[in-house]
Amino acid sequence: MKKIIITCLSVIVLLTAFTNNSFSQQKAKTEKKEKNDDEDNWNFNNNRAPGTWDAVVKDDQVNIQFYGARWSSGRDFPLSELGTLPKGKIGEFSLNREAGKMTFKGVFESQFGHGSYQFVENTQFKAYLAQRGYKNLDDQLMLDVFFTDINKAYFDYIKANGYATITNDQFKDLAEQNLNRKKLAEYFDLFKTEGYGHQSIDKIVELREHGVSARFVSDFHQIGFKNFSLDKALELRDHGVSAKYITEFTKMGYKDISLDKALDLRDHGVSPDFINSIQKMGYGTLTLDKAQELKDHGVSPKFINSIQDMGYKNITLDKAQELKDHGVNPDFISGIQKLGFKDLSLEKAQELRDHGVTIAYIQKIKSKGLKDINTLDDYIKLKDTGF
Repeated sequence: MKKIIITCLSVIVLLTAFTNNSFSQQKAKTEKKEKNDDEDNWNFNNNRAPGTWDAVVKDDQVNIQFYGARWSSGRDFPLSELGTLPKGKIGEFSLNREAGKMTFKGVFESQFGHGSYQFVENTQFKAYLAQRGYKNLDDQLMLDVFFTDINKAYFDYIKANGYATITNDQFKDLAEQNLNRKKLAEYFDLFKTEGYGHQSIDKIVELREHGVSARFVSDFHQIGFKNFSLDKALELRDHGVSAKYITEFTKMGYKDISLDKALDLRDHGVSPDFINSIQKMGYGTLTLDKAQELKDHGVSPKFINSIQDMGYKNITLDKAQELKDHGVNPDFISGIQKLGFKDLSLEKAQELRDHGVTIAYIQKIKSKGLKDINTLDDYIKLKDTGF
């Protein structure tokens, strides 16, 4: 007898939980964010009861976000594979694969849908997997096998591409990482056309786990970076460096940027927007090293603007960096000015900081009514004596 993995919630409870308001919120959120082609999620709220689903139809694809007790997972399905979707009133549709059958109950309004689901595993296929040596296939893994559409032809496909033996752990990894035939084909084509040779299943799983898709790698090749390893691709992805990130710099005139330099810039938080913002303030073309240096010292466009707004219009980037390094900020400057020193120069403000002359210190000395302590130099000398 087939084993029911997830119990279907009643439709009455479902409709109570998912109000029209949640539909409008989902629609607004989905329309605001573009889908990432390398991801399976299309931006759903991640707060649903186990055994329920949200969906959005786009062209000939349906993205369904499934919710379990302690997990959620988004998957893409061809519209043709799901049949006729219930629109306007509650209905059922199903998805049949060798690993089992999933029955959906729910409703679609426009291109958005929600409801409950029930998965029944195919015990005969599970027995087939056991014959191949794949043991300890729990409920969650069988659901992953179903989602990934692992079937008998899947193993023939892998074998035809040079993987005669797949270990139990590798089988689980393939299912859990949703490495379906389409994803595998993209990797195999990349390895072949781009000269990476035959890669292990473990390497493919590692690439997938880190979000390194075939497209991610080929995008770098298309902008001129061809001779780099898959390990370098992993490093780029882990550090948030994409081909688009580099292209934005090259469009600004930084033609000779290397992958290592891009990694360096990303690690230090330097973005094209950061450079653009500073250059628009009239500082001309920055070198990438200078931009990185400014970022490392905490010099932001906001900081520079705040100093300029106080009347220091001709502040240089080097001076802004010095001020940051010495702890001089707009609050410090305005605080000194309010104590009667209106003509405070940036150099003097920096000197005060270096000698430990704070706003509180000047206020303290003033309260004591000391004679002959009138200028900022007087306060510096007094502070230097240890008073």
